[in-house]
Amino acid sequence: MAAEADTTQVQSAAIVPQEIDPNKELIRRAVEKAKEIADAGQTFEYILTVWQKRHSGDGPLGKALLFSLGSQSCSNSKGIHQIATGESGYGKSDGINQMCKLVYPLYSFNGGVTPQTLFYSELPDGIVIGLEDVQWNSELGISVKRISSCFQEGAPKMSTKELEGIEVRTAKRIAFWASTVDNQCDEQLRDRFLMYQVRSGHERANEIINHMQEQDEGSEQVPADYELETKVCQALTYDLKLRLYHVVIPFAKRMKFEGDPRAYALFSDMIKASAIFRYTKRDEDEAGRLMATTEDFEDAKALYIELGGHDRDKFQGTELDILKAILVKGTATQADIQEETRLSPGRVSDVLNGRGKEGHGLIHKCKHLIVEEGRPKRYRLTVGFNPFGKVDIELA
Repeated sequence: MAAEADTTQVQSAAIVPQEIDPNKELIRRAVEKAKEIADAGQTFEYILTVWQKRHSGDGPLGKALLFSLGSQSCSNSKGIHQIATGESGYGKSDGINQMCKLVYPLYSFNGGVTPQTLFYSELPDGIVIGLEDVQWNSELGISVKRISSCFQEGAPKMSTKELEGIEVRTAKRIAFWASTVDNQCDEQLRDRFLMYQVRSGHERANEIINHMQEQDEGSEQVPADYELETKVCQALTYDLKLRLYHVVIPFAKRMKFEGDPRAYALFSDMIKASAIFRYTKRDEDEAGRLMATTEDFEDAKALYIELGGHDRDKFQGTELDILKAILVKGTATQADIQEETRLSPGRVSDVLNGRGKEGHGLIHKCKHLIVEEGRPKRYRLTVGFNPFGKVDIELA
């Protein structure tokens, strides 16, 4: 079995980002500090700490984004992507924006993209793409679905040039970090996306405002320290982009995992991503493969539980509110649901039916939801249905 994280160093980080910057002393200090952090196996912890200074709360979101980043340096991962959902103004977009700023700029794009951009631009392998309020049934959403299913090799597409057919292909190992009000993606997308629901309400609003006021007062960090930390994080992520490991889990047969096979596949990729961040503290086998340890299992398990597990039927936020309203009523019309949840007619309709054509709302996602046609339609759930998923992971 591979040595634990506190064993002697087995590898050394080599962080030399080829960046032209007028402040060469800042870059020198950042690269030097980044090498120390990587050699100590503390890349994950350092970046998360810096991110948490800049974004209030939502610790599981920051961890999930980093697990996604780690999966891009793993040659036998199917890829980990992230969806942040919730009400506007409560941090789902800010969390993604702040993490994107900590990724080496060549490997991060957080702005408007089109399907053509993804297929025809010269994007580097291992790039992170931020998506704002994505519509999963749009042309872009469909392209994201195709690309995420071809994580390692890039997604192919036939096109024409000067009346001749040519094949174009996206970059390899693209990671998508998406924010959206409601999670209305289909099963295939949910298989590879970690989902996090930002908190809202009066208490959360006060937390965010307090964080913003501390930033306004300048009591948190002076600009020079802020810039140094940014450059250190960018150097650390650059170092990861130089690496591509095949990761093995020597204790895989000892893991007791309750869930479907696709949920297990994502969980195992989380273990591999954790090992990637600590590559200087992980052994390699005779074939040159990186060996995950039980520390990686425990870190993946902790986040998996924080996120409430993962399966294709996982419900969050407003979805749970509506399902609970139907359970309370037994059989409920849309008006009953609106009264119980205090949601607007449009919001209830969007969550039930999905937005736009071929939406993936609850009536598509929840196999236990029964629609009784009529005027008005009535909704009920099968006997014994429990909307809260069970998380059971142990190591024998």
